Amino acid sequence: MLWEKNLRMTKSFLFIVGVGRSGTSLIQSMLAAHPQISCLPETAFIRRIVFPGYLHSIFQRQGEKAASRALAQDDYFARTGLDASKLVAGALARGGLLDAAVYREMLASYAGKNKSWAGDKDPRAVEFLFLLAAVLPDVHVIHVFRDPRDVLASKKKAAWSRKGHVWKHVFANRVQFKIGSRLGPKLFGKRYHEICYEELLAAPEKVLSGLCGELGLKYDHGMLSFGDAAKNLVADKEMSWKKETLGPLLTKNREKWKTGLHPREVVLSELCCGEAMARAGYARDQRSHRLSLKEWLWVQAGRLLIVMATWPYMKYRNFRVRRVCRRIR
Repeated sequence: MLWEKNLRMTKSFLFIVGVGRSGTSLIQSMLAAHPQISCLPETAFIRRIVFPGYLHSIFQRQGEKAASRALAQDDYFARTGLDASKLVAGALARGGLLDAAVYREMLASYAGKNKSWAGDKDPRAVEFLFLLAAVLPDVHVIHVFRDPRDVLASKKKAAWSRKGHVWKHVFANRVQFKIGSRLGPKLFGKRYHEICYEELLAAPEKVLSGLCGELGLKYDHGMLSFGDAAKNLVADKEMSWKKETLGPLLTKNREKWKTGLHPREVVLSELCCGEAMARAGYARDQRSHRLSLKEWLWVQAGRLLIVMATWPYMKYRNFRVRRVCRRIR
């Protein structure tokens, strides 16, 4: 298709995914500090706009001006500072499903003339990898993962997630890691990259240098001074749970679960997220904990529900996403 040829001639694209609270914002800020990479503020455009066909539906009913107006009025899109009318007009000129075409225009426009790479980040888009591959066939996907126990401890504190049930958080970690680690290599091949959060903290230059090499970029030491880049990516309302991305790097931000989780939560995480635990060799808790009968039943009930729901959820999610992909192609 013409748009594919044009994009390949001008820009390369990367997209960061992973379970929420795994360090995706940190790696986005580090990449955005590279002189050849420009990253969009997080808009969840793939999930919120492209997946439901939001703009296409408005365009069909009310026309181009209405679609442009709807995009301009979107609070998340407004963070990009881009002109909605120009994006919609450009997308219509290039053709294809409007929402996907607008997203491609967004990335290319945000990078401008001075950057060779345009990037985006949405942790939960790990559940929409089929859609991402359809919208950006040449995209590089960076999958960030972290000790699932620390993920849970962090989610229990973050403003956006602390009211969620522990079972829900553990379930999300289980299914999202499975989807990312299984579909990523299959869909993107050598354009799929994994970053372990703890390894990034321990040896940031080594990890970033390796990632840049895989992307075909020269490593830049400025990536370790990511505070200014982070300020352009983190909204004021997100500051309470993303302030760490402003720097300096919190090299000891690990194993907080040892004091932040109840023993029953540790046990549940280890039982349900064994695949993620094994990927980076996270050691299981060796402390001796005695759970009461009530706590033991809580763990077993949660484990049963989480394990039983995993396969149906993954099948359901992939079915719905692939059905949308057929419209884009």
